[in-house]
Amino acid sequence: MTDAEVEARINAFFEDNYELLKLEGGHSMTRDSLDTARLQVLMYWRKLREVATSVTETEVKLNLPGQTTPEGRPFGIEGVVDIVRENERTVMYDLKTHSSDQVRGNRDAYAQQLNVYAHIWQTLRGQPLDEQCVICTALPRDLREAALDETSNPAKLQHFLALWDPIIQIPSDARTVGETVHQFGAVVDQIEGGEFGPPPIQTLQAPAPGGRLAFARDICRNCDARFSCGSYRAYIRVGSRAGQFERQFSQYLDDYGDDDERVLRRVTAELAEDGP
Repeated sequence: MTDAEVEARINAFFEDNYELLKLEGGHSMTRDSLDTARLQVLMYWRKLREVATSVTETEVKLNLPGQTTPEGRPFGIEGVVDIVRENERTVMYDLKTHSSDQVRGNRDAYAQQLNVYAHIWQTLRGQPLDEQCVICTALPRDLREAALDETSNPAKLQHFLALWDPIIQIPSDARTVGETVHQFGAVVDQIEGGEFGPPPIQTLQAPAPGGRLAFARDICRNCDARFSCGSYRAYIRVGSRAGQFERQFSQYLDDYGDDDERVLRRVTAELAEDGP
């Protein structure tokens, strides 16, 4: 099968999967968001086809049941990883939608999660593990722009595709597992206790851990609840010049699709508030 035929099948699978998810969840995506997601899939294949075709177990569910929060609530931890066994080596991959810079600049945070997964794999499953890695699926801006302009400048795309290094090895340390599970339990207690306070505006203004963009731009813009968040609204006000708040805020509203989609979301929210 040629590369063009493989990518044609990937596009077909992508459309079928999207239609299935839309039917199951009742939600749709804007065309720009859909095209961006498709682009991520295609670039992932072109860059990491060797890894993708070597996966021996995909979407492996790992479970750590029977845990107890600091306040005595029972909980469990579940994760999904891909496993590659090759030449007597076993590598665990965890896919993240984050950028390579964000992961490389904040390895310890990702190591906490992967160390728990490694503990489950090695201790509870009794399987050997030689390496653990994060695969960052977020495309660098230069690569994304080059991919959108592939027809007129294919050499530019190949250049930025070669520069992209999305596989990041994460150091293993089994000693952190107990503390990480404890932290997960504390978060469960916060959720069950209704503690959902947003971070202060100073956190939103500072760079996200391991990143270059402000926390609000890198993290908050992916949160569907940001328009009802006091810290986020304050961030927009502070970043707007006098008299420009409405225009600035409308730019963020545009992230939610066209007029029809925004109306549908507003009506749905109003119905939810009114109750049955």
